[in-house]
Amino acid sequence: MESTIQSREIAPRSSEAMDSQLSRLGNHLITKFHVLMRISQIYDSKNVALQQFIQESLQAINTFIRREGSLGLKIVADDIFLNERRLRYSVEGFTSFKYLLTQWKKRLIGEVLYKGPLDEETLGAFIYILMGLEEGREENALLFNEKLKEHHISSIEVGPLEVSETEEGVYPRKKEDSREVAKKVFFETIGTVKEVITHIKGRQHADVRKLKRLIRKAVHLIMEDESILLGMTTIKNYDEYTFNHSVNVAIYSLAMGRRLAFSRSGLSELGITAMLHDIGKSKIPLEVLNKPGSLDLEEWGQMKKHPLTGVEIVLNLKQLGEVNPKMVIGIFDHHLKNDLSGYPKLFRQKRVSLFGRIIQIADAYDAMTTPRIYKKVPYTPEQALAIMLKERDVHFDSILLKMFIGLVGVYPIGSLVLLDTHEMGIVFKPNTDPQWMDRPQVILIDRDARGKGKKERVDLAEGDGKGHFRRSIMKTLDPNKYHIDIGKYFIGKDGH
Repeated sequence: MESTIQSREIAPRSSEAMDSQLSRLGNHLITKFHVLMRISQIYDSKNVALQQFIQESLQAINTFIRREGSLGLKIVADDIFLNERRLRYSVEGFTSFKYLLTQWKKRLIGEVLYKGPLDEETLGAFIYILMGLEEGREENALLFNEKLKEHHISSIEVGPLEVSETEEGVYPRKKEDSREVAKKVFFETIGTVKEVITHIKGRQHADVRKLKRLIRKAVHLIMEDESILLGMTTIKNYDEYTFNHSVNVAIYSLAMGRRLAFSRSGLSELGITAMLHDIGKSKIPLEVLNKPGSLDLEEWGQMKKHPLTGVEIVLNLKQLGEVNPKMVIGIFDHHLKNDLSGYPKLFRQKRVSLFGRIIQIADAYDAMTTPRIYKKVPYTPEQALAIMLKERDVHFDSILLKMFIGLVGVYPIGSLVLLDTHEMGIVFKPNTDPQWMDRPQVILIDRDARGKGKKERVDLAEGDGKGHFRRSIMKTLDPNKYHIDIGKYFIGKDGH
């Protein structure tokens, strides 16, 4: 089929053009497609339940078309473009995003253009034709268009899936599977933590079995290559701070546990403890948690109760199974500080547990490097580590802190650096050789406000053949000043 749908080019800068309202509409739209595709595999086209879902989906689709004039969906590598703009999926929308991507790819469908508003009959026919296609058949797009014509549908055009070598991205192919799994585990875990905490807030039954399964997957990833999951911690979702933070703290804690040679079961227990370390905050009113100014004495009193409240909640989560005392003690201890000057107040002196000391470091580092309601511009990784080093004897176990710095690197993962070649780069992976700790692997980026990726990863330990290094770090930079979203370089193949 020769049509406008196949000749359209996606502009290189399109990923930056999608505004937040359009992004919300897009995520809502993908969710509706996901439900429709699943429902069509259960019910026949005349089913009443299906008709209801079609009605709801039509509203979402036609709202989008009325706003934009048309609706074009295109798959490029592992991204979905809406009207030539890259869709940034939400935490809640990740499952729907992956389902649509997988189902269309299986059927080798890469693009669909809806030229105008749809009706029930048209949308129903479209979904059933799509899901009825044989997987892996190269001529599916052609067959799809022929079937649409048979149904007298001229308002929809379909194009085949196209794969080009330029879409391979900055990461080596051998790591592709692990990186995809890490991305899936990361976003699914954020969604699951959100679900658990929301249920606890509403005094509902909280199912933590899925959380345990996801932690086991995270342990496997950490054992395989810790840098992949550590890269995910650069993703800082301001709107989902509570849940995003819990997952990041778990990742840092697991990486530390691995360096301490924990067993797999020990790592799983540490991961769950770190994931639930702030669960006591679910009982603190949102106006206190999200207060932009300083807390008064009463509010601070509420805040200081959250470790003890967290212990009570975890002890009542029956699906956790037999709770190792190390887990509840770790939650209790995570704000005690190394010199016990933190909270809760102790009646008898004790040493902060190993789980507690690990989580203290992970918790502080992620909190300091993440935008908050009361601190919109966070510390850079380098600034955060410098502050933590100053406070090591009071706040942290100094030996564990040194180990943590070795883990994230002298230039931590996610640091924005200026090289002596006048290039800018984002630290992607620390050098495992102790003598080259100041020579990590970096992703080169353009020196513009958008921080568009060059799709080039370089090793700063690489020589020029004349006894010198090809590139060296001159200094670190603040990504906020350059409007660079660090997290996007760790999410997908070409930085999204």
